[in-house]
Amino acid sequence: MAASAGSEGYRAAVERVGLFSDFRRAVVAVSGPGALRVLNGLASNDVKDVPVGRGVYSFFLDRRGRVVADLRLLPVAGFERDAGDAGTQTLWLDAPGDALPALMNHLRKYVPPMFAGHRETGVAVHALIGPRAAEALEHWEAGAGVSFVRRPGELAPLEATTVRIGGPLALVVCREEIEGAGFDLYVDHADGTRDAERLSSQLESAVARAGGAAAVRGDWEILRLERGLPVFGSELGAERLAQEAGQDDRAISFAKGCFTGQEVVARIHYRGHVNRHLRGLRWTPNAHHQARDLVGAELRTPSETRGAKPVGLITSATRSPRFGPIGLGYVRREVAPGAVLESTDHPGVVLHVADLPFTQK
Repeated sequence: MAASAGSEGYRAAVERVGLFSDFRRAVVAVSGPGALRVLNGLASNDVKDVPVGRGVYSFFLDRRGRVVADLRLLPVAGFERDAGDAGTQTLWLDAPGDALPALMNHLRKYVPPMFAGHRETGVAVHALIGPRAAEALEHWEAGAGVSFVRRPGELAPLEATTVRIGGPLALVVCREEIEGAGFDLYVDHADGTRDAERLSSQLESAVARAGGAAAVRGDWEILRLERGLPVFGSELGAERLAQEAGQDDRAISFAKGCFTGQEVVARIHYRGHVNRHLRGLRWTPNAHHQARDLVGAELRTPSETRGAKPVGLITSATRSPRFGPIGLGYVRREVAPGAVLESTDHPGVVLHVADLPFTQK
């Protein structure tokens, strides 16, 4: 997927704060007496702290260790009033919209109705990304009369708190650094008590007061490639092993009990390795090719003959205002950062394999 370079929304998210309201996320509610237990049996990460306010990023895997969905497991808005109540078992699953069909099938297959039910919600996700994101939330609080249970600036990555918007409640979650520092606001528009347009206007005004601007999906695509963040549908999916994406520290607990796909994950971790790794790719701008033209291109080493087996595949590409043409791709494990590759489909395009993220270069 490609993006336009250098818009005001992108610059705002890098230097001040950008407001993103079109991430195309899907939020599924899982509720029941055994919700936490069954979700812990599906998630590659440990979910024990979710009910008391710390979300986790995790994979749901099939039995072959391949990615059904990547997602956040989160407490619901208002969780603080039930903190410590073992009988309260409702969690939100925040997943890419493209992963929703597979996720719902997975839940139907592995979550017995006697333990928990699941349903898609009308929860919308608004992200405030950038160094002034907390300041923008303060402006929103003052201008719209909302109130936070905890100050957003006090939250650690993936910690959550509740915000009261008049009568209704919403959830604020601190983003991980790889996602772009800031906060995500989860607001349920399905119950008829929210005025979505009014909320959007309030957030835009608060962001503007902090020197920021509204941003679009193209801005996000640049930011996430700069940070080396894999996404479902490009770097993650049913054809990918969990550990190929290099997100083990974020998404996998090797100390918890069993989960679907654990046997494959453990075998790779303790006794083997994956054959491909997610890497960064850089190349010289070419007047004959746009960045998006390279997505899906196979890669080979320049010394190989034209019929040789490819050693890599480009999964995402864009032109960054800060770093020039950049992309993400899977390359064979023997292809180390610093190696030079070429596209089998685009003669003359020479690519350099790089460590991630680009933002640390």
